[in-house]
Amino acid sequence: MWSASSFAAERDILVGVGLSKPPYIIQDGNAGAELDIVRRGLEIAGYNMKIRYMPLKRIPHELNGGALDAGMTMRAHMAVDGFFSKAIISYQNYAITLVRPDIRLKNLNDLGYYRVTAFQNASKLLGADFKSAIAENREYYEVVNQALQVKMLAKGRTDIVISDFRIFLHFKQKVEEESGEKIAVQFHSLFPPTHYRVGFRDRQVRDDFDAALDEIKASGEYAAILQKYIREDTMNIIN
Repeated sequence: MWSASSFAAERDILVGVGLSKPPYIIQDGNAGAELDIVRRGLEIAGYNMKIRYMPLKRIPHELNGGALDAGMTMRAHMAVDGFFSKAIISYQNYAITLVRPDIRLKNLNDLGYYRVTAFQNASKLLGADFKSAIAENREYYEVVNQALQVKMLAKGRTDIVISDFRIFLHFKQKVEEESGEKIAVQFHSLFPPTHYRVGFRDRQVRDDFDAALDEIKASGEYAAILQKYIREDTMNIIN
């Protein structure tokens, strides 16, 4: 079994972490699927994770400036003076609708015919084809509160929600618990996955973390962390 080097033992690592994005990052309790995976990987590698919350766009700047040892939720193309880990988690966006036979989504251009509610900055993050598809749609909106997406969909105030499936399922479960009513939805696959990594200033720390990440995946602990936040039976509704 892989073990961390003595150099790594008990060394503190200050990690920049984005603001709350359940179920990936939950500031209240320092929890979340993505956060738990990174913390556990660092722990196995012999490091003590110290958390500093900040807006995501600040993390690369703080890392490059030496204020952080590592930063979470980073993509491999980002301009970082450091070393990226293997992908630790993938966000997967879907076009999500109620179960309605009258809505048919074969490609992004079909989004132009419906009322669409996306997450904040989706038009900047989901690529040029998506931006073009919704450019002339006067009923395209973006919201900060993603629980609102679920409520709008359930009440018929929007036809399509654009969201990562784990984020949507997290808030769907909360809304169903509040209302006492189940919401039957359908997931339409229109987007590629987005792979997120940890950026490190130190190559050795990155290498130690990658080895630990492999270990928790092989042991089943990685899957157990995901299952803790989104139950497997809940995910079975994805078609």
